[in-house]
Amino acid sequence: MNRVKFGISFFVAVMVITQYACIPKNTHKQAEKHILEKDYQGAVNAYQAVIDAQPGTSDARQAQLGIAKLYIEKMDHPQQGVQAYQDLIAANPDSDEAAEAHYRLGVYYFKAKDYESAQKSFDTIVNQFPNFERSHNAQLMLAKSYEEAQDYEKAAEIYDNVANRHPEGERAVQALIHKAELQKNYLQNEMAARRTYQSLVKRYGKNAGTEHLISEAKRELQLMGATIPKPDDPLASQYDRYLERRRQRRERDRPRGGVERSRAMGAVDEFADSGFGVDAKDIMQTYAGALGSESGVYYDTMLKIADLNLDIQNYRDAGALYFRAIELAKRENALIEPYSYLRLATCYRKLGMHRRANEVVREAVKKDHRVIDAVITSATNQYLDRDYEKAIGTYSSVVGLNRGKDPELYWRLSLAYQKMGNYPKEAESCERAIAIKTDYVDALQSLAYVLYRHLNQKELAGVFEDHAKGSSNTYAGEKALGDICYKYGNYGWAKSKYSAAARIAQRETQAATTALEKRTLGNQAVYAHVHAAMAAYKSGAADKAQQMIDALPTEYPDHALIAYGHGQLGLLKGDTDAAITAFKASMEKDPRADAAPLALGEHYRSQGLVDEAIALWEAFLKINWRSKAVRHRLNELKKQVDGGESPQNGDDASTTSDQKSE
Repeated sequence: MNRVKFGISFFVAVMVITQYACIPKNTHKQAEKHILEKDYQGAVNAYQAVIDAQPGTSDARQAQLGIAKLYIEKMDHPQQGVQAYQDLIAANPDSDEAAEAHYRLGVYYFKAKDYESAQKSFDTIVNQFPNFERSHNAQLMLAKSYEEAQDYEKAAEIYDNVANRHPEGERAVQALIHKAELQKNYLQNEMAARRTYQSLVKRYGKNAGTEHLISEAKRELQLMGATIPKPDDPLASQYDRYLERRRQRRERDRPRGGVERSRAMGAVDEFADSGFGVDAKDIMQTYAGALGSESGVYYDTMLKIADLNLDIQNYRDAGALYFRAIELAKRENALIEPYSYLRLATCYRKLGMHRRANEVVREAVKKDHRVIDAVITSATNQYLDRDYEKAIGTYSSVVGLNRGKDPELYWRLSLAYQKMGNYPKEAESCERAIAIKTDYVDALQSLAYVLYRHLNQKELAGVFEDHAKGSSNTYAGEKALGDICYKYGNYGWAKSKYSAAARIAQRETQAATTALEKRTLGNQAVYAHVHAAMAAYKSGAADKAQQMIDALPTEYPDHALIAYGHGQLGLLKGDTDAAITAFKASMEKDPRADAAPLALGEHYRSQGLVDEAIALWEAFLKINWRSKAVRHRLNELKKQVDGGESPQNGDDASTTSDQKSE
């Protein structure tokens, strides 16, 4: 397994080192001379001369790439280099040079450990430039970016995309082994890792050239005490033999040095822009004897062969066939059932081209609004057949297309995640359903169950159980719903729920009999008002949000959490200095309230100031040892630091407590 790790790490290192290899050789000789002489400004001037003399041309764009490279690599002006790449992309978003700029930006961000920005750049190449010669490297770098950011589930998904994109070779086996390694060692899901290894051995166990990798997979299965399946015969059928011949032909014809076909080399046929990188007509040739000409039943036959490929999880070839059949039908005004679009979308998604998948699904729904119901039925059947991973993919394919259906889709996703033992994703899916429909009983019950049984949040589980029974009209209940709505961007509902929580606290304050009760309820009311203002700001009502905070002193004069509110709005506005000052003022006014130290600690954490966050929370706990929220955050952060992980910042609405600590 260490060999596999080294192989992938070495490959990534080579990609990083060679990212700037595309320097023009003919039109930029003068610039290159300056570079050799280390006269970098002279080189920039020479490149600029090309841009000025040939505006809008490929040579000009190559020169702009050269300028950006110099700024970043030689002149220590990274922001100017980044801006040069961004300007090139904005001016010519579909050009080969724009694809190169995306790739170089991705590598720059990756080296700077800005993994979120790197992911955006690499994902754009995979989706927008699938035939670009660096697209395959970009997909590996995309997986590595998620891996470095500790999003191991997403990284595993993308390694699976890589395998689907190259189904017949060593690259697929290596990607699947890395996926299984992440599932076992980082996601702690040995069952999923076992399935991946078993599928790998079964599918590729007799493929020439992968013996050493298959041995690794078998060894892992032995260590897990799992059954080692019998490998399929890769040449058992006519189609399998065709695939092997085509693999050998592709290897023979592949440009040396590992470079794939560039878009500049021209399209393979008129439908090569499908993005799958294979020719549908080439696939159909193996059935030429039975098909005859492309007339008559050709569309139906092509779709049947596409279905066959989809059934055996050869998503690349299936997608190419679906795409061509649909395009041919459009050209001749023939009718193809909308579900063919959904199958095409599945193929795109399995190769990591989710943007194209979404476009295709939207087109299918436009053709027939009943498609979503059919997809739900299909996914439910997959769920009943215990094919939970496929059910998740099917449900996900139509999420976001009909907001009225989304709560049900998310809830059904939660059931599939539960069966796979992925309890955090189960809870997240329930939350997403509730964020859209706060009184969705099925999702409320499921969330209560997973919180109680698997995520050790029994108190919060009770809150959602009460909601499911229709018996919750409490501060904790309304605030919990507000937190969920805020977390998933439903700011209108978040404001409503936080405001309801504030009214409940205000009402109960009038009936309070002790100073402690009044203080706790007063804290809750102001806290909820602050978060209602934050939701208003997020929904685009910045002035209204400020008015809500400014109105608090009238009813709660000199309250410590008013400064906390100014701090939260300061963070939303990007005025971090004012926010920090306000948080500290709140802490000085009331050293026992944990809202401000939690928010300030999370801000430190988000900026990489881990030591400052730890020191702040440890100091707070010395005098407020009963604050469960601060203790939880501190233990979580220390665990990440001890484990060598990069601490992740929390959500700005849900990282504070209920204001009950003393």
